[in-house]
Amino acid sequence: MITHTLSLSNGRILHQYRGRASNQYILEDHTHGSTFLVDCGMPTDAPGLKHALKGMPPLKRVVATHFHVDHVSGWIQLKRHFPLAEIWLHEKATPLVKGLETIPLPGFSAWKEVLFPCMQASGYLPGWTDIFKGGLYGSPFKKGFPEDRVHFFADSDKCLPGFETLPTPGHRPDHVAYFNPESGALICGDFLLVIKGRMVPNSFLSSQEDQATSLDNTRNTPGITSVWPGHGDVLPFDYDVLCA
Repeated sequence: MITHTLSLSNGRILHQYRGRASNQYILEDHTHGSTFLVDCGMPTDAPGLKHALKGMPPLKRVVATHFHVDHVSGWIQLKRHFPLAEIWLHEKATPLVKGLETIPLPGFSAWKEVLFPCMQASGYLPGWTDIFKGGLYGSPFKKGFPEDRVHFFADSDKCLPGFETLPTPGHRPDHVAYFNPESGALICGDFLLVIKGRMVPNSFLSSQEDQATSLDNTRNTPGITSVWPGHGDVLPFDYDVLCA
């Protein structure tokens, strides 16, 4: 379900799509006749995304904010509907994609402070359909990821037209955000969350040091006016939260 829409220049339109467990973002680029998707949710999100993309320019690329199950495993089903599309993952996700590493299990505090509140807000509980359709990719329980049509990008690469790629490691080493200087919109994945109507830094981290650096860098990025999170509603951006 599309819950928020923002018109940009050069024939571009940004939509927030509310998936089963997380948000995805659709960027229509009518000037170049392409559509881009930021994150692709769970496998059971694929039918709804296919319906939402109907009538838009052809899907060219899925760009991930990070390699976690609720942000990338939807590709397992979605790629069947869009055989010409690619999925772009940060190069730091390479060991996960190739099955050389798995993601550690979340600790108790991560479940209490982040995972349960996000699941409660979306009303999502993992079901057998997601698990059996590849929903364990990006979790500690399943190694590897289908490598066909996977492209790895670097910090300096431009992934979305009109958006800057901002490295935001902390939640995951491969985490990135996407910033549109024209509108001030920051698609922040799970770097920042909106829980109970408030923007908060994510406390479910792989590296506290990386998260602190990412918060500093974001605080020093001028022009951010709104946060488009992986979980929660679109809100005005609050610089003071980054200083807390």
